[in-house]
Amino acid sequence: MQSYSGWAISWGSEDKLTLFTLSAGALNGFLLGGLYAITALGLSMVFGVMRLVNVVHGELLVLGAYLTLFISTALGLDPLLATLIVAVVLFLIGYSLQLWVFNPVMDRGMEPPLLTAFGLSIIAQSLFLVYWTTNTRTINTIYSQRGLRLVGMNVPVIYLVSFGLSLVLIAGIHLFMTHTYPGKAIRAATQDPETAKVMGVNVKWVYALTYAIGAATTALGGTLIGMTFSFVPASGLSWLLKGFVIVVLGGMGSIVGTLAGGFLLGTAEGVGAAIVGTGYRDMIGLIIFLVVLVARPTGLFGRAGSK
Repeated sequence: MQSYSGWAISWGSEDKLTLFTLSAGALNGFLLGGLYAITALGLSMVFGVMRLVNVVHGELLVLGAYLTLFISTALGLDPLLATLIVAVVLFLIGYSLQLWVFNPVMDRGMEPPLLTAFGLSIIAQSLFLVYWTTNTRTINTIYSQRGLRLVGMNVPVIYLVSFGLSLVLIAGIHLFMTHTYPGKAIRAATQDPETAKVMGVNVKWVYALTYAIGAATTALGGTLIGMTFSFVPASGLSWLLKGFVIVVLGGMGSIVGTLAGGFLLGTAEGVGAAIVGTGYRDMIGLIIFLVVLVARPTGLFGRAGSK
């Protein structure tokens, strides 16, 4: 994971560990968990509906970051406004990928879709290297480099922005899934695809729509990654692994669980970094991943017996 390029808490090696340090780490980690949840949302949706391990998800996040950087620079837009354009582009890309690439192999077991996604991941990384080289990039704005005092602690403004956007996005997806016909069709196809077909649901279309929505969410995730951290063509892998941790924590396919998993992982990383140092941040997440996978494979919000 690349280091945060702007304003952040400094953890000196000789600093004495105090309750304030732990509290500051927990608060910053909790707020950063909103960004984590956004980056993992599409991964959770695709796996929850289609049981597709979408290993190209990380590259979609990186593509979102690059496209936002390009469009915001070319048009002079704020990156968050440019994200609206990028979301439409990624929606169309995601819909096309599922309809023409994944759907033809979905009925052949888990291996063909997984290998297909892996191949797309390699192709995407190669294209990123060709068009954007290996140079490290960031999406710079005035507010992404600033901090403020919250309950007596220093907090990066971008953490607060990510936290607020995560609540809005998760709530919007939840309402879409529970109060619209496409959302109910997605839920029906998730629970029993064969029965859904009998009831007139076009399952292939549902899969394409789900993947498209998941891809569209990576536009916001990629933008926030670029505004909070630096990124390169190979950055997708680290965010894919973090996404897996969040999906397992929250419960595979659970939208609300994804939000909770992001907050839990962010808080654990923040507290852990305060205790043992930021260099062990990713290791802390993987340890939590293994513990939850062994102790509660269904996650915090997963249903027992779910496949």
